[in-house]
Amino acid sequence: MEKARPAPGHPSTYGQACMQCYKAKCRCVPRSRGDSCERCHRLRKECLPSDSTRRRNADRAEESGTRIAQLEGKIEMLLSAVQSIVSSSGSSAEALRLLNEERIPSSTAGPNDTPANSISTNPSISGVPTPATDPSPLAQAHTDPCSPSQYSPSPSEPSPRQAEECLSFFRSRMLPYFPFINLTPDIAAWQLRHTRPFLFQAILVVTTFSTQKRLAQIEELKRILFTSALLEVQSSIDLLLGLLTYLAWSNDAFLGRADLISRLMILAISLVYDLRLFKPLPPDTILMMAITQGQDHESDQNPNDETFQGFMEKQRAVLACFVLSSNISSHLGRIDALRWTPQMEEALRIIEMNKSCLTDEAFAFQVRLQLLKQRAAHIREQQIDGARTATASVTTSVPGLLYLKTLREQLHELKSSFPPDLLQRGAFITHAHYVDLYINQLAYSISWDSPPLNLLGPRSDGGHLPGFERLKCLWWSVESIKSWLDSFYKISPSDLVGLPFHFWSQMIMCVTILKYLSVLEDPAWNRQEVRNTVDLIATMDCMIQKLDRVCIESNFQCDDSIFNLLSKLLSKCRVWAGARLNTSQIQDAEAGPYRSADPCETSHNSSIPDLDQMIWMQSMDLEDDQWFEDAMNLPAPFL
Repeated sequence: MEKARPAPGHPSTYGQACMQCYKAKCRCVPRSRGDSCERCHRLRKECLPSDSTRRRNADRAEESGTRIAQLEGKIEMLLSAVQSIVSSSGSSAEALRLLNEERIPSSTAGPNDTPANSISTNPSISGVPTPATDPSPLAQAHTDPCSPSQYSPSPSEPSPRQAEECLSFFRSRMLPYFPFINLTPDIAAWQLRHTRPFLFQAILVVTTFSTQKRLAQIEELKRILFTSALLEVQSSIDLLLGLLTYLAWSNDAFLGRADLISRLMILAISLVYDLRLFKPLPPDTILMMAITQGQDHESDQNPNDETFQGFMEKQRAVLACFVLSSNISSHLGRIDALRWTPQMEEALRIIEMNKSCLTDEAFAFQVRLQLLKQRAAHIREQQIDGARTATASVTTSVPGLLYLKTLREQLHELKSSFPPDLLQRGAFITHAHYVDLYINQLAYSISWDSPPLNLLGPRSDGGHLPGFERLKCLWWSVESIKSWLDSFYKISPSDLVGLPFHFWSQMIMCVTILKYLSVLEDPAWNRQEVRNTVDLIATMDCMIQKLDRVCIESNFQCDDSIFNLLSKLLSKCRVWAGARLNTSQIQDAEAGPYRSADPCETSHNSSIPDLDQMIWMQSMDLEDDQWFEDAMNLPAPFL
């Protein structure tokens, strides 16, 4: 029997308020027409009686009870099967093994979809600390391993054993090189699938090394992401962590899908803002939301209800979003990096002080390195804006050079502070050398209006010769590339498997700049000395051998991994470089030791582009032979 509503103009009694007023904790006064209450009519909201909603909740509870009964029936069947095995074979170990395998209903998966059949994982490689005192948000799940996740499982989802191997491989071989998640060893695959279903799906994707198989999984990941974030307009830390995981180890930048990476990065930034992870809402906005939406949104994010581990999880996600957006901005263009704020500086300070998670120390160094690079990029943006307004000149670029010199000193200080026992120290040192190269190249491009390397005559203002400054920056670039390569050679092939995408972009950039410096035609530049310091052909040969060893030692059951594709790129570049270097060496021999110092004789090859202005990187497709043909036929300054 339906409950009688109170008389119009009188507030509803306890338990009879509509759902809108009940949620907002407001007085519910029915209208005279009886179709809604005064507040819902004023706010133009649907007035739903609380009893109908409670009935729906009861229906849902009934459905959940049915689902639980079904699961209990399955468990009983499994226990009966185990008991029969024990009684027939007497092997308790075998029964336990079967029970563990059957705890989650398995589904079919391709034999090469996961590291289970393609990579021999090493469980001794951890790099992940023991759990902290507070339980990790990733481990806060029900004890029932058969609990359904938020998203429907994919038909190609791996079996429980394969899922565990994927998670173990990601945790021990990939995450340490970008440790923005505290994924402790006690978190099982079924737990992660329950608490962080989208992150779980992203891990399955990035641990698939066949390009074609990964592309099929990416489509399913995109479907889940777009449905949740765009159609259903959801914002959750799970979506953000999964999206950052995919972006960090994505191969799309090398497969002609740079536009997809840029769009997904913008979506990740929007999730950071929507979740208000580093920029709380101002009081007037909170008040307006309470008035217009009928509830106090500040109460939904009560900091007293959040655990320390949950708080740290969000801080790492914000900093990871900054690092990835900065890398994507400089390597692919099209987007601006997430701006550094005082709140992010405070988050980084908290990460550095956290001693309960050992990987936070390495992650903090990684963020500091990227912050120096981003500050250098900010100087370049100011120079471009000044050039557009016709205010930039050699004199106005001097402060920029001084600032870059300060950044270089801060970089060297940061490198010297790396703990000698820091896990993945070699990869982070390699990153530091690339930041040094980036700063040097920016210093070269700041004095853009001076002659290429003109060392003739003093400057009118009596200062340092701009050409000499550029000459120093170019040679520092040679030394930075050599240091990067030396660190790269020390990284074992098994460790190269887990490196994120921006490491491989750095490799391509280093080889490209080395090519420019090896064939730079300028009377003041000794390109033979560059070749004696770092031989371009020998460098590419060594890189090709290293990439091929990765495929062999990791026992990949495919020939279309990112390492195969990068090896293909370097092999084709080596053919071009061999012909180009032979031509320049003949020219050097004909010119002899006395080369002309006339800047007018400098060819177009003296122009070296900025690291973040190589447009061809945005169209790179290592699976497309036509792209290789077009790229190799481009003029030298663009190849």
